[in-house]
Amino acid sequence: MKLGYQFTSALILLTALLQTACGGSESTGGEDPFIDGPVLPGKAVGTLPANGEPCVDYQPVAGSDTRVEVSFQWNSALNADSYLLIVLDGLSEVFRSSYTTRQASVELDRGKTYSWSVVAVNTDGQTLGDTYSFTTPGIPEGNFAPYAAEISMDFNTVDGTLSVTWTGSDPDGDPITFDVRVLEDGLILAEEFDLSTGALTPLPFKGRTAYTVEVYSRDNKGSFSVSVREETAPDL
Repeated sequence: MKLGYQFTSALILLTALLQTACGGSESTGGEDPFIDGPVLPGKAVGTLPANGEPCVDYQPVAGSDTRVEVSFQWNSALNADSYLLIVLDGLSEVFRSSYTTRQASVELDRGKTYSWSVVAVNTDGQTLGDTYSFTTPGIPEGNFAPYAAEISMDFNTVDGTLSVTWTGSDPDGDPITFDVRVLEDGLILAEEFDLSTGALTPLPFKGRTAYTVEVYSRDNKGSFSVSVREETAPDL
């Protein structure tokens, strides 16, 4: 959105300069042609821990056999002032903290599957990043939960359809199924349960509308993880 705003502003300025240089019409004393609208930050992309893999960048916690200190890193997001790191165990939030840097260290339990995301923040609002997952070293209690599914969203502007696909896996090799929900501006557009495939039938979409995809990955032992992806549809 920032790029489009800058381009529009530059075009207005260029037009005004050309009109002045060529003896264009006089100003009517109306409103400022530059419109200051909200500019949301871009999406932060997580780089560490590696998505869908055992965590390898960690340190033991002194005096504890059950905890490790895990390193997190992410790329900078356009127009972001700060970043909110959120770590989940299933649906339970186990860590949340704000950073102006692009890295953090978090103490977590050994032998668990965690999911995480980074929210880019500025004074105009927030942009949710994609969900990632990893397992911490150690013997799990029961079994490892599935990794959070990696979601893809493809907006086809030719036929006006949204294709939603995802891939998932389980650290233990257990069979997994997926519950999937697609929201359009916060309202449910489609919902499917107990899927063994990794795709939905293409859905119609509206231009410049927010879409959210939620995927619940479940193994046959009752463990699960949740992943979320948000995108704004392009113009049709």
